[in-house]
Order: sequence, then structure tokens, then C-alpha cells
Amino acid sequence: MVRRTEIPQFGLLSGVKVVHNTVSIAGPFAAELYAEYGADVIWIENAKVPCMSRVATGNAWQQDRRNQRNLSIDISLPEGKEIFLKLMEDTDVFISAARGGQYEKLGLGDEVLWERNPRLVIVKISGFGQTGLPDYMNRPSYDPIAQAFGGYMTMNGFPGMPSMPTNPLTADYMSALFAFGTSVAAVMKSRETSRGESIDLAQYEVLMRTQSRYPMDFLEQGIPFVKEGSHSAYFAGYGTYSCQDEKEVYMLYLGAGVLKKGLPFIGIEFGTEKIPPGTNLLYLSSPEGQLLEERIKAFCQSHTAEEVEKAFLAHGVPCSRIMDYNDCLKDPQYVAREVFTEWKKVNGESVKGVNIFPKFKNYPAQIWRGAPNIGMDNEDILTELGLTEEHIKELYGKKILTQRDYLNNI
Repeated sequence: MVRRTEIPQFGLLSGVKVVHNTVSIAGPFAAELYAEYGADVIWIENAKVPCMSRVATGNAWQQDRRNQRNLSIDISLPEGKEIFLKLMEDTDVFISAARGGQYEKLGLGDEVLWERNPRLVIVKISGFGQTGLPDYMNRPSYDPIAQAFGGYMTMNGFPGMPSMPTNPLTADYMSALFAFGTSVAAVMKSRETSRGESIDLAQYEVLMRTQSRYPMDFLEQGIPFVKEGSHSAYFAGYGTYSCQDEKEVYMLYLGAGVLKKGLPFIGIEFGTEKIPPGTNLLYLSSPEGQLLEERIKAFCQSHTAEEVEKAFLAHGVPCSRIMDYNDCLKDPQYVAREVFTEWKKVNGESVKGVNIFPKFKNYPAQIWRGAPNIGMDNEDILTELGLTEEHIKELYGKKILTQRDYLNNI
């Protein structure tokens, strides 16, 4: 239980207040970035049904709800709705995750919220958007559905094989980053103009926007994207290679400087008629490209992944072992930069996870609290809104509020 005045003052976003009524990954992670950078973040959780991240096997809620406070309330009921509107009065950002038109049906559309707080920034995350064809707006969506509809899934997998989603949860995390970045920009504008903003974020559109040149290649030249699998379909020395110890590396022979140093290492002369100075890459279809592939594979098959990485890096070729978590835990760069850290759950137990990134010199982020239990901050948040102890008890009796321990879900 933490009151707003008890939240440590730190980070780039101290003094910003964020409320989110979201589940799963996209919305909560956008809010989590605010929390890690110093904002007061209140997580509204359904009083009837816990967030799915709590009931699924795993630690998603422990990792991505740190530094947040929790209010478990039913905002579909009149008293819950009025409390929600009261909460909006001094909120900077409200993040929601719902199909198009859902908040309007609850009587909580943009104009209603702006009546209470004209400066409010509203972020609406959905699979298909808040406008357009009703059939699409009302479709259910999760990360892989956004990848499928957004043209992303067809780009992933191996040639001739079924398309597959990229893991883990690319659509959710990309959408979270877009939601965070655009809402911070909107807060800046709101503080300048005293006028809020409503951001309509469709996950499939985020994925289309982050496909580099490929949509434009198709629109302008009619060039379709071809699945590449684990190796470039066009360039030699650009992909995954198996090593003697059955581990893998990824490397790229890309750029004139790389070829100038890296080709002689593998026994191929640079600066010839066939590979003249300034050559940036070798095509897989060329004899020189085929030779490069043969030489790389032979070297990898006679050396461990660690040996391959060291050898190619020593000759200017971008190369990395393909790391699993065991590798990451032991790697000196991970250790030096404290990629993994430890903090306290709200019950006092220690838990290990991923640290906060990026790192800030002048206004560092911090973990001051573990992920909250369901409704554990109800009293503090509602008292801040002016509700009396008796009124809060009445809300529990009417099941508008709930509170429960949900630490031991895995």
C-alpha cells in the first residue's frame, strides 16, 4: 500500500500520472515504461476477472508491472464509473486496450473524459483500430493475429514452409513502444497548449509501419517479399551457421571494410577483377559468393561457436554466438552492464529478472516496488480522491471493489 506522496521522486518522468486499464502485454508494457522512468502509474484491474498475465504460467506480471499501484474496480457500474472519472481529473495519460467503440458504449468516450480533464492524453490500443469497418473493429485480436493481418507473419519462416509468428510477442512490444513514445509527445504538447489528445493505435498498422522497404518495394516495383529463413536469400556470408559444438553463430559479410579484412581471412582475395575495391557484398548466386559460403561452413564445422566468434571478430566481421539464457548469464558484458537484477516482491521475497533499460546518466531509473497484488492500493488511491473509509467499505460490499492475494500463481 503506497500513497502518491510516498512514491520516490526519480527519473525523467517524475510528476507524470498514468492510469491504464489494460491486460496481457502491449498496454501494460507501455505503462511499465512510464513506471520505470519515475511516473506514478495506476493499474486498473477488473474487479471480477484478474489480468490474464496473472493466471497464465510465467512471470510476465512480475516483470512488467513493477513500480505500479493497483486499483481493482468495476468501472462498468455507475459508482465505479464515477470514481474512474474522478481519477481522470489529474491524470496525464490514460491507456486502454479494447475493441473499437467499447469505451463509448460504457459512456466513457473521449469527450466525456475531456469534460473532466481537457489536458488528458488518451491512448487506445486495439488489434484493428477504433474506426473503419465495424466487422474489423469488433474482431478479437492477440499478438499473432496482428502479425497475421499486418503482413508480418508471411515474412517469417522458411521458404516453402508455413508462415510463423516472431517470438516473443513482437506485435505487443512494438505497439507498446509506439504507445509510449506517442503519448510522451502528446503530454509535451498538452502541457504547452492545455489541450489533450486521443491516440488510435491499431497493432496491425504498427507492424506494417515497421517492415522497412518491403511494402514500398511492392507498391512501387511489384516486388514481393520472399521468406529467407535463417540465411539471406540473396547475399553470401549473411546468416546462421552451425559449429563443431552444435551451437550456432550469426555473421554478416556486409560492407567494403568488412570484405576487405574478412575475405583474406577466409582465403579469398579482395581487390581483384571479380571482387574489386569498394565491393560491399557478394551475391549468393555468384561463384565468389558460393566460395565464401563453402569456406565459412568449413571453418565453422571445425571450430566451436566461441572460437568462430572470436576469429571472425578479430578480422572485422560482425559475428555473434546465438545466445541462450545460460550463455547470457555467464557473458561478461551482461554481467558488467547488470542486465539481470534482483528486487523484492511486495511480500518481501526476492525475485530475479531483467533490469531497466536504457541507462540514464542524470535521471536514472529505478525499481522501487515489485508488481502489486490485486487491489492492494485501493484504499490509498481512493483516499487520495477524497473517499471516506465508510464509503470504501460500502464499495467492497457492493463488489465494485475487490482485493486479494495473487502472489502464488505459478
